[in-house]
Amino acid sequence: MLRVRGSDANTYLQGQFTQELGLADGAVAYGLWLDQKGKVLADSHVLRLADNTYLVVSFSLSAAQLLRRLQAYLIADEVELMDESTNWTGVLLWGPGVAEINPPAGGLVLPSRRAGLGGVQWLVPAQWSGDVTAELKKRAAVKSDRTGAELARLRAGVPAVPVDIGPRDLPNEGGLDEVAISYTKGCYLGQEVMARLKNLGQVRRRLHLVQGVGAPPKSGTALHQGDRKVGETRSAAADGKNFLVMAMISLVNFDPTAGLSLAPGANPDLRNLRRV
Repeated sequence: MLRVRGSDANTYLQGQFTQELGLADGAVAYGLWLDQKGKVLADSHVLRLADNTYLVVSFSLSAAQLLRRLQAYLIADEVELMDESTNWTGVLLWGPGVAEINPPAGGLVLPSRRAGLGGVQWLVPAQWSGDVTAELKKRAAVKSDRTGAELARLRAGVPAVPVDIGPRDLPNEGGLDEVAISYTKGCYLGQEVMARLKNLGQVRRRLHLVQGVGAPPKSGTALHQGDRKVGETRSAAADGKNFLVMAMISLVNFDPTAGLSLAPGANPDLRNLRRV
């Protein structure tokens, strides 16, 4: 988590972030940090605290990495960047009713995609972490782990940054243009590429949710239709005796109704569930 403030903070972040930041105080925007070629470096929630004061929260880059990314484009801007990650405790909640649960006093609530749609991310001052446990016990919350969150995310077909959509990929290849890109705001890093993609109306690759039987394949495992390689796996999780995996698929000569295999010419025992 970074605190960004200074007389140029509004204009500086607006020129770096893919989402509109002309927000009311207390409002939050979900968007991306891109490189010059429009490839995805990280995603973040940006919370406006006051004029020229923001909190930038990212789980796809460490605070140190995000700090370096933002510092790289600071030239003559009056902007102060402060790492506040050690000052806060984060708790991810998902499942029915989580939006109605309030964190302990002084905490913040952000929408989260880390366990699918409808989840929330609590950010609570670190010294009150004990209050978090007490509040959740009172609410009869069921404790889970990263594996449980990953399975919930995959079942919902929500890509994660950067494991599913990252520095080799365009936002549109994982549907992030629909939730994390503004096409009406001013210029930002990577904006020309985003505008060109919108005008073209399509990409050559797209992330798909695929199901198979047995142990999940490693990330980067090739996927085939017949003897032809059509893509590769990204994140995966066991789902009972099955597994779910995000797969980046080339749309050239891909048959979405046909099965896939992990080896050329092998039995097509993986099923394409849907495009994400």
